[in-house]
Amino acid sequence: MVSTSPMVDSKSNMYQNAEAQSLLSGLPLQGSIGQDSQHLNPSSRHAWNSAAERNVCLLERALLGESVACLAKAFSMSKTAVHGGLMEARVHRLTEADVAYIDSDEFRQRNAESVICDTMPGLDEATVGRVPTGLPGYLGELYRVPLLTKKHEQYYFRRMNFRKFQFSELRNELDVNKPSARIVSKLESLLAEITDIKNLLIRSNLRLVVSIAKRYLKANTGFFELVSDGNISLIRAVEKFDYARGFKFSTYASWAILKNFARSVPAEQQRQDRFRTGNDEVFAQSSEQKGSFFIDEHMNLTQRAVIQEMMQELDGREQKVIACRFGLSAGEQPETLEQVGNRLGVTKERVRQIEVRTLEKLRRIAERRAFEIPGF
Repeated sequence: MVSTSPMVDSKSNMYQNAEAQSLLSGLPLQGSIGQDSQHLNPSSRHAWNSAAERNVCLLERALLGESVACLAKAFSMSKTAVHGGLMEARVHRLTEADVAYIDSDEFRQRNAESVICDTMPGLDEATVGRVPTGLPGYLGELYRVPLLTKKHEQYYFRRMNFRKFQFSELRNELDVNKPSARIVSKLESLLAEITDIKNLLIRSNLRLVVSIAKRYLKANTGFFELVSDGNISLIRAVEKFDYARGFKFSTYASWAILKNFARSVPAEQQRQDRFRTGNDEVFAQSSEQKGSFFIDEHMNLTQRAVIQEMMQELDGREQKVIACRFGLSAGEQPETLEQVGNRLGVTKERVRQIEVRTLEKLRRIAERRAFEIPGF
């Protein structure tokens, strides 16, 4: 498991339950299930469509702490059959797990384990942000999750992809018809660590989604729906981020979230707000901002200069669309798709298509030129 940083909550791993781990390893178990579960008899109350469905239920209840003896009684099975069903369910979960990873030659080096999974540098640099006043409870909790520095990001993405590589290689050795308990246990351990790291990276960047969602917020807009939509983009970004290219994850994720919002948020719901790359705690990790969480901010001059430099690689119409849509020109306010369309003599749908394509182009420019947008 990830033991090099207190920021990884190993307790969230379902395989950390001592009793469940013992059961799944095929060792004798002591104890019994709770009162709420003892009266349930699935064999008499549910007709299973298949043995696989029954085995999934067995595993879920085993992970909650039910003993083999209690499961055998509840499901009208022998203890041997329960162990067999649990193993089949475990193997099925492992074979179905999606572990696509960013490959690297260093994963195949003899000393890869010690080099990649050594103690993470700069643990004392992790910062917990101040919770802004007037923030809803759920959003306030986001500020209690330590922000990751670039070193933290590199460490965790590198380690997560290394564990995925190990998982993929070891899974190739798994005989699903006659599974090795040792291989199954090792695969479960790797998968649990991968999940822990992935969840950490997601939690540490949820404020990024909230900040970007505010740009599209209007009085009649479902803010939490925007955040939920942005969270999906964040999760995908965690899966696809190539840490070896050297730029910050927040930069990559921001473009992905912006691109998604540009596609999914109707023009009439988009907020008339200055295009902000953010001076709040989501982007400027060391700053302590004052005032309400929902107070609008202006993009600082350094951020504007970097984005303007990237825009030099765009053609005239792309520059015009981005400048108008996000109010990049001095003194200008963002315009709706319809307003920009009227300027250019095209439909608002055409403007939306140009915007989506151009945001993707800007993201590639930022990656290729290793731009660090201050605050991202």
